[in-house]
Amino acid sequence: MIRFVLLSLIPLLLHPSQDVRVVTYSTGKINTNTYEGLSFWIKDNRKAYIRYAHGVDSTDLDLSWGGLVTSSDGTGFKAKFPTADSNYFYIVPQGHALKVMDKSGQYLRFYSWENESQAGDGAGGCSICAKDEKEAMELMKKYFLQ
Repeated sequence: MIRFVLLSLIPLLLHPSQDVRVVTYSTGKINTNTYEGLSFWIKDNRKAYIRYAHGVDSTDLDLSWGGLVTSSDGTGFKAKFPTADSNYFYIVPQGHALKVMDKSGQYLRFYSWENESQAGDGAGGCSICAKDEKEAMELMKKYFLQ
């Protein structure tokens, strides 16, 4: 009996649960062409990747963290699009929101924290998501602004 219990624990010990968190900010209305979302993924206490989604049923783009930037708006970071010669976003915290601009100056939006439990998909909550806008910004500062 004890041997069975010990053998049952081996998979748990070999595959510990992964620490994953996500912070989502968005602008526009969900499930419309005005929607744009940025999801910031944290895995094993490190920034993992950034996902950009826009419109209805769009394919997410994986953006890469491009380093810290300082501007008159404060300290932020660059998020680079997947192609080498493409645009990138400057992302700068503004209170509990994010100011998102592109390098050309043509794009400027303010993204607010997206409450995943009220995202309209009926999921009723997200256990890995930031629970409120304060925690969302704390996670952003800890993992993406250092």
